[in-house]
Amino acid sequence: MVKECPPDKIINPKTGRCINKPKEKTKKVCPVGKIINPKTGRCINKPKEKTKKKVCPAGKIINHKTGRCINKPKEKTKKKVCPVGKIINPKTGRCINKPKEKKPAKTTVPIKGHMDSFFTGIGDTYDNSKDKKMWKHETMSGKYDWNKDKNVGNIKSTSKCSSGTDGEIVYDVKSNGVLLAKNYSDDIDTDGWWASEKWDGYRAVWNGKSFVSRHGKNFDVPEFYKAIMPPNIALDGELWLGRGKFEKCGLLRQKIPNKHEEKLKWQNKWVESDIKYEVFDILNFDKPFEARMKLLNDLVKERNSCIKELGIKCSPPLEFTKQTKVTRDEALQMAKDVIAGGGEGIMLRQPGSFYEAKRSKTLYKIKEVDDMECKITGYKDGTGKYTNMLGSFVCSLVDKPDITFNVSGMDDKIRSSYKNTHPIGTIITITYNGLTGLGKPRHPRYLRIRHEEGH
Repeated sequence: MVKECPPDKIINPKTGRCINKPKEKTKKVCPVGKIINPKTGRCINKPKEKTKKKVCPAGKIINHKTGRCINKPKEKTKKKVCPVGKIINPKTGRCINKPKEKKPAKTTVPIKGHMDSFFTGIGDTYDNSKDKKMWKHETMSGKYDWNKDKNVGNIKSTSKCSSGTDGEIVYDVKSNGVLLAKNYSDDIDTDGWWASEKWDGYRAVWNGKSFVSRHGKNFDVPEFYKAIMPPNIALDGELWLGRGKFEKCGLLRQKIPNKHEEKLKWQNKWVESDIKYEVFDILNFDKPFEARMKLLNDLVKERNSCIKELGIKCSPPLEFTKQTKVTRDEALQMAKDVIAGGGEGIMLRQPGSFYEAKRSKTLYKIKEVDDMECKITGYKDGTGKYTNMLGSFVCSLVDKPDITFNVSGMDDKIRSSYKNTHPIGTIITITYNGLTGLGKPRHPRYLRIRHEEGH
């Protein structure tokens, strides 16, 4: 007989027993805003419906990463155009000065026109290897009259005493440069070299028509002074007022006054100051040093003899720089004698050398270098590459505080941190090349801070 179970139970077919009747499954209902997760059966937040594509205001676009509106990038402008003489710096996009083209290295100075034939016959037979004695400028004989030379090329020579202002520029200092000396050291063999005094004035080149500095800047020089110079021949030398008179060289920087009376006073100062043009080379004569000196000595004598013919009343302004052949020991003694006499030092020139418009191993300088201590009393702001940095220290002598001067030669580290490392009142050691007539150190250069000995 089939077993019957109460109304709320059913028979378990496996065991035959009555078990509770299973409840009917009811569909789960989630609250508003939620739906059933089919994987877990739980209610989760209802996903938001996709809205319409976001629209940004004018001038903005949607950032695809954030979905936000951002400023629209500016359109690339046309290629920037720089003014003449400038180019665009690719790193900054700014206009900068166009770099100067590198010039090929020069071993000798180019000669304008047919200058070589112009000087034919000067020093061609000189053999310095046979010169066993001390050779001085007084022995330069064999005068050569270039005014009678028929092969003068482009040289204008109307008379023996043509005015220097009638000449043409035959040497461009800005393009070619000038010969510069290296510092002498004991390991350099200078036996048999030519020695001369180092002038303490302003380096000046007579370019065949006018005076310019070693950087090509014009010197304002009275007409009578230029008239005595040789036309169409380039000279290298120094405008010099005398030993220990460098501080008076300010006259050489003065401009020509506009007023007639002031101009006369300015010209008279040149006569009264007895300014000499100490010449030590010819730039457009491509011959060995000895041949150039022989011609230069004769040229100086002849141009000075023209003063009367040119109607000029002044002492001869042109002076030949005496050259003396020396041994190494004689050169060092000569330097001491010159310095002891108030000079700056000496120059040593290699025998048989040509004029090289660069810092050359054919020319060395021997100068006295002293050191002293001074006190920092102020600072001078830097300019150019030292903008926003220290330019120089304003200093005074420790024992003579009324003598003040500027000191340079610091490295960039000091120039950037000077207020911390070198406050006002700091005592520093400097090097210098003798004293001026006013007692100021000449060419003062920073060496170090003075440190007290002991603890």
